[in-house]
Amino acid sequence: MLAHLNIVTNPTYTPLPSEFSFKPNEKQCDPKFHQKYQQLVGSLMYLMIGLRPDIGFAVVKLAQQMANPSNDHYRVRLHLCRYLLATCRYWLVYNGLNNKLLIAYSDSDWDQDHEHHKSTTGYFTILAQGITFWLSHKQKSVVLSSTEAEYMALSDCSCQFVWISNLLCEIGFDIPVPHLYGDNLGSLLWSTNPVQEKRSKHIDIWYHYVRDAIEDDKIKLSSMYTAPNMG
Repeated sequence: MLAHLNIVTNPTYTPLPSEFSFKPNEKQCDPKFHQKYQQLVGSLMYLMIGLRPDIGFAVVKLAQQMANPSNDHYRVRLHLCRYLLATCRYWLVYNGLNNKLLIAYSDSDWDQDHEHHKSTTGYFTILAQGITFWLSHKQKSVVLSSTEAEYMALSDCSCQFVWISNLLCEIGFDIPVPHLYGDNLGSLLWSTNPVQEKRSKHIDIWYHYVRDAIEDDKIKLSSMYTAPNMG
């Protein structure tokens, strides 16, 4: 009952508390608490997939603690519920008459997983001024710099981006070359530079797909600081 009142009376406008760090639980959690936590995260995951892409990162982080959650993780879950309550009247809006380009935004957090030291990739695509696809997931390998984490995120995003563009072309839409935006200048340079630099030689070949996509004119890569105003 107290938790319910806290959610109603204390709305918040950020999915996660500021500066919160997800640390593994050092003690074994109670089985009943464990089951309750898993059910709540499952409900949030269903909501994320169907309606709320903005909570993707937070839900993924909560889901990573499902094996042994702590009270701190549960309080973050309540914080996310307060955010959903405060933003329950937000909605996705599409404007089919604007004739805007297909665009995507890619980002990553570097080494925020203190247990496995893997970064998280996040990206979304926009068509008709509305989000059409979104994803947030942990990267498969440990990277040595923020530039590498951003570069891997760009390549992951470019694969999905090219697929969406091809699909729209196949069903009859005249789609100009889509634009992919990132915020790390080093990763943008690696993506557009065909020379295999010493610092990127160890990166899995799979993550160099973005270079081929740019070279084949399937996507255009730009800095996020030059991104168009979508308002």
